[in-house]
Amino acid sequence: MTRGDIVTEALRGWRAWQVLDGRDGPVLASWWVNALWPARRPLESRCVMHGPHPRVHHACGIHAFSTREQALEYLDRSEGERPLLFVRRPEHALGLVVGRVSGWGRAVTHTRGWRSQFAYPHDLCVLRGGRALARALADRYAVDASFSSPNVRMPVPPPRSP
Repeated sequence: MTRGDIVTEALRGWRAWQVLDGRDGPVLASWWVNALWPARRPLESRCVMHGPHPRVHHACGIHAFSTREQALEYLDRSEGERPLLFVRRPEHALGLVVGRVSGWGRAVTHTRGWRSQFAYPHDLCVLRGGRALARALADRYAVDASFSSPNVRMPVPPPRSP
């Protein structure tokens, strides 16, 4: 894929979200911009300069990292910082989540991932918020969701049987 292509197959990347208390239940919220992720329909990018299409030389589009580790690093780096564009704070969130996201439409690649026109969560791992929140997110977004203890950020897979 070259920069600015229209994607015909979904891209897969990683994101981190805050979970907020929405009027219809828990809702995924983007970390730095004022975007609440709708349930059971895609989020569409919005840019006051370019509309819904990400541009190569601009930060617009729905961002995703290439690896889970990059999303966790971003979460660790961002959690203590004051968000630049809105006042939601992680200490007021119902939970913190990392997960895979599918992106499609017009997309721009970069060194640590991509930005797309449309995106929707593929699966979620609740890092803070508990199993009940994971179940509520799974029901609301119709995706697999699990809970990882706050002390264990990266779940270890079970050992294989011989």
